[in-house]
Amino acid sequence: PFVPPTPSSLPKPAPPKTYRRTRKCLKWLRNIAVGLGIVYGVDKYFLYSSLTRSARTFWLGCLVATDYKINFRPHPPLADSIQTLHARNAERLFNLLRTNGGLYLKIGQAIAMQSAILPPEFQKMFSKMFDDAPQNSWKDAERVILEDFGKTPEELFGVSFTGEPGKGIMERTARASASVAQVHWARLVDGREVAIKIQKREIAQQVGWDLWTFNLVPYISERLLLETDFVNEANNSERMADLVASESRLRGRVYIPKVHRELSSKRIMTAEWIEGVRLWDKETLTRPWQGRWRQGSPGCRGAPLDAPNRQEVVEGEVTRNYLSKGHLKPNRDWWKGVNGKGGLGVSLKDIMQTMVDLFSAQMFLWGCVCDWATRPSSLDL
Repeated sequence: PFVPPTPSSLPKPAPPKTYRRTRKCLKWLRNIAVGLGIVYGVDKYFLYSSLTRSARTFWLGCLVATDYKINFRPHPPLADSIQTLHARNAERLFNLLRTNGGLYLKIGQAIAMQSAILPPEFQKMFSKMFDDAPQNSWKDAERVILEDFGKTPEELFGVSFTGEPGKGIMERTARASASVAQVHWARLVDGREVAIKIQKREIAQQVGWDLWTFNLVPYISERLLLETDFVNEANNSERMADLVASESRLRGRVYIPKVHRELSSKRIMTAEWIEGVRLWDKETLTRPWQGRWRQGSPGCRGAPLDAPNRQEVVEGEVTRNYLSKGHLKPNRDWWKGVNGKGGLGVSLKDIMQTMVDLFSAQMFLWGCVCDWATRPSSLDL
């Protein structure tokens, strides 16, 4: 028969398992996760993702370098061809620069302007660098105005977003967005239309990290820092206007918009609004003119611009107009004709001659080249 063992015959009880090593590892993981969370929060909300952007750049640089180290040979082991290798790394670099934004976009645009020395795959991808960059929210733009002037946009520009009588109007949606700033259209109470260039709020914090990440030579660093100083840009604009006016070959052929100093600061530049056509829009430049006889395009030779429809700019209608169209400024494209297929009807030869004269004057007569003159996105006709 079964007889249970006596207590004295049983072994001594073993101590309970405490899983000290597992608990220690979990504690380390928790501390690391908390630390990374704190670093991420500080980086995102106080450093405007400067650390994240730098880490992303370092990682991608290592990835691209390794990819070329392994596959840049007549028969790449991990690519179909050298062209495929170039194409995927061009896309990686393009996406990095677009995602990081800020001065990374500036560097990408500099690469795009010198892309003739790069493989065709890089040329094709980086040609998109001059497309509009993502724009910041109106809340961020409003904070920059408040920080620089101590006034709200309504107080500074005398505008109303609700159609208040006797006030100007301003668009909250940017007309264009670039690497460092975005441009908003406004019509002041006195009828002047202005382009308000507002620096993106994160740029001031990011610029130092960006320059450190790229470890650029002092001259290039200085040039890129000046890109964030709109007082310097306003000075250059006024200087160039004086130089153009003094040159008989360019006077009447090149126009520099006037800067409104009283509405400008280091991060905000307000200038005269000029209607135009982008320099690379060949079809619109050369298509036949379908506008009125003996009348130029809107604003040509100082002609007054037609005002927005005041019936749209009244209480309640402004909000609905923003929701439906996003803009308040009139299109002013009547000169394209009923079917919208008209153009300026100008000669490409004349345009290129003007550009050659402008650049040669800057380089050989004046000894200075304004940065806006080197960017296709800044030139309108």
